[in-house]
Amino acid sequence: MQLISHSVQRWFGHATDITFFLYRSIGDLIQAITCSRFVIYAIGKLRRFVLVHFRKDYVKRQLLARKGECHQCGTCCIFLFTCPMITKQGRCLIYGFCRPQACKVFPIDQRDLDEVILYGGQCGYRFNRPYIENTDQE
Repeated sequence: MQLISHSVQRWFGHATDITFFLYRSIGDLIQAITCSRFVIYAIGKLRRFVLVHFRKDYVKRQLLARKGECHQCGTCCIFLFTCPMITKQGRCLIYGFCRPQACKVFPIDQRDLDEVILYGGQCGYRFNRPYIENTDQE
């Protein structure tokens, strides 16, 4: 009986070790994915697409809070994949006349600027504070 008890304890000990290993491995995998630049840029592109097409009021408010100007450095055009309209010099071929809406409003908020910084760039725009509509003056 003692031999069976000892075997069961060893088995549970191994099962606990395996469970801990799996738990830690999954945690490490989740952390690696969330810290991955690819994932960050992919989420950013998807977030901007949704904002531009489905949250137009939010985008308009954010553009009112945005200060500065585009330096046309091209950093935002090479997130995740390089835009086909970027020249070898990093300039946009369609900057002045038919850019997609997501390009026209970049950066929408501070998260977009954080992506530029993560990539090693420096955007000409900044957000001092979030824009808050004053509804009392109507």
